[in-house]
Amino acid sequence: MGDLSSDLQALFTVFQAEDFPGVTSEELARKISSAISHLTQSPHSAGGQDADSTCLCLTLIGKIIAGLFSEGLPQDARRLYEDVTKRLFGPADLMLELVPLLNSQDRLLSHLTAKCLSSFVVYDLCTHGNINHLWTSTCAETFQRSVPDCLLDTCLWSLTEVIKGVLRGECANKQEILQKLIASFETALGSLYSKLLIQDESEQTQAAKNDVDTVFSTFMDLLEALTAVRLRSGICSSVQRLMFLHTSALLHLMDSRLKYFVKKRMLLLLKRTVVQRPGEDWTLGGGQSVIQGDELWAGDMLALADSVLQEAAAGWLRQVRIKPQPSFFGGNRETFSAGEGKDTVVLRATSLILIKSLETKTKHAAAGGDDHVINVQQYMLELLTFLQEHVGQFKGETHKCSWILLVFGEQDDDMMESAKALTALYLYQRSLSSSAPDACSWGCNPHCHFILLLQSLSFDHTVLLDFLISAETCFLEYCVLYLKLLRDNWQDFCNSCSCIEDSVRVRTTQALPSASDTPPEGTSGTSHPQIAPQSRTSEKDSTVCSLPRLVDYGSSEESEEEVGSVSDLKTKRSTEELADIRSRKSAHV
Repeated sequence: MGDLSSDLQALFTVFQAEDFPGVTSEELARKISSAISHLTQSPHSAGGQDADSTCLCLTLIGKIIAGLFSEGLPQDARRLYEDVTKRLFGPADLMLELVPLLNSQDRLLSHLTAKCLSSFVVYDLCTHGNINHLWTSTCAETFQRSVPDCLLDTCLWSLTEVIKGVLRGECANKQEILQKLIASFETALGSLYSKLLIQDESEQTQAAKNDVDTVFSTFMDLLEALTAVRLRSGICSSVQRLMFLHTSALLHLMDSRLKYFVKKRMLLLLKRTVVQRPGEDWTLGGGQSVIQGDELWAGDMLALADSVLQEAAAGWLRQVRIKPQPSFFGGNRETFSAGEGKDTVVLRATSLILIKSLETKTKHAAAGGDDHVINVQQYMLELLTFLQEHVGQFKGETHKCSWILLVFGEQDDDMMESAKALTALYLYQRSLSSSAPDACSWGCNPHCHFILLLQSLSFDHTVLLDFLISAETCFLEYCVLYLKLLRDNWQDFCNSCSCIEDSVRVRTTQALPSASDTPPEGTSGTSHPQIAPQSRTSEKDSTVCSLPRLVDYGSSEESEEEVGSVSDLKTKRSTEELADIRSRKSAHV
């Protein structure tokens, strides 16, 4: 085995250097098959050296298959790679040797096996349109068994990777392939969903706690992949609808004994679903949604919204736990004062799930699909109570509309989604009664939201232009919706400007108790927008302007010093332009 290991390491070095190996395809396939056969006889008790050699083989196979997807691969190398792959998974039937390794107690070995098998399944699907029956039957039987263990986790991960690979790959009949692939697992995944999420949690106590948490997290990844297929390819099967029709089962995980990262993963799944961005981390720039052809999408989204609102009315928000510190994946851990270091990812996800569900429900009601009046104000007050408990800066805030920046200030795409949805909620609530209560009292005044957004951008029109032309956020849709409102409600906009000025003055007075109580001249009782850009503050005065900013010029080496007013900004720019013109003239002379 020592000579074989040395040969494999030499071959791996050649492939790493993207060089051409000095062996025939037959000899290369024979060496790989021989190395793997040593371990498959007893996968649970193999020695360390054999396991290392097998891992090296699996990595080598994965590199060969990955090379087949490369457009820049030379033709002679492509022929070699194709011949080796055919020999390994054809006459040698390597699949029979690898499938037992999926259940190996060595987690690295089982993961590399799943990665290798998934790569081949994707290649076979995209090239020949074939679904490997051994891989399919193994995964389906594991799903039917539904025991949270290493094998279930590995099979879930493998199926998820295959779906991702086909969705991202260049396949001739991608929609047909995905439809056939999902249909192969429809019954098994339906059974798994029922046993994992709908049945009593006590039935899972026999499994190891770590396996249960890992399986649930991987299952969330699979549900997101299935939802991404539905949005990007227009495929809708019964298993893809389960998450929408049984959303309450997912929401109840917040009150389970699962670890925090699993609950967080569930919230991110629902958030990406309600904003129609599933798979945004791995779809390579996304793609156009094709939900227009999905006749069941609107009804399924309404069912999801109904579940969220029912759970929220029953006190679901009180079950949401927020870590006292944000999650870190390396580096130094910063220290935060009480209430300021909460996990904002969970805060944003929870808020967006509720807001977008309300938007879906109110749109359905406004279209005449529901005679029941939705009390938007009640849900928003419940959300504000939840945020006051977890967001330290919001506890002493006199202006309740500022919550949108405190929660979404670090994520511009979520910020625009929430602003658009909140504007729609305001319009719905206003349509119910001409004497609706003050929107600021429940944090849903769209004029305040827009002004606070401009403040966070330091009133920089170039940033607004960037948002308008960018496809990464829905700012264009939000801007059009808000400007239609602004056109007929200019006085409300002016009142919001005064309200924000008053709240800034209160914060300033609280932060600087020794300052004079006399308000600045010309700011009291105004009915015209006079909100000036926030000037950069020193560390000791940072509490005066405590709201977060989407563009932090103070931390950019390329940004210019901020100025105190719009007129100063225009004067400075005019001076700079004049100096530039003079320098050009002198250069020509």
